[in-house]
Amino acid sequence: MTVRKLDGDGDLALGQDKLLTGYTAEEVAQNVRTRLKFFLGEWFLNTADGTDWFGSVLGKGSRLASRESVIRQRILLAPGCAGMTAFSVTSDVTTRELTVSATIVSTSGESADINYVQAIV
Repeated sequence: MTVRKLDGDGDLALGQDKLLTGYTAEEVAQNVRTRLKFFLGEWFLNTADGTDWFGSVLGKGSRLASRESVIRQRILLAPGCAGMTAFSVTSDVTTRELTVSATIVSTSGESADINYVQAIV
């Protein structure tokens, strides 16, 4: 699998040596972050794909176990992800943010840390 590398702002990094190949930990971590950013129903060709942020995760009455299950599934089903060694979901009422932290293992055997912050509106 080949993925175009993203810079710190989430934009495409252009130029030589900006392609990630072979399911490295960096490539899989980028795929996971992209999957978490992808909202359910956002892509018109497959409205069943995406993270259900407004329903199952941040929706009124959603339970922590349900939130964690949805997010964990999105991470584990990322291409090249062989598993997770650490996982946590925390919410901060003051800053109105939900933080997902995970350590994933790629199919190449490398591990990478993921920290994703989602605003709670």
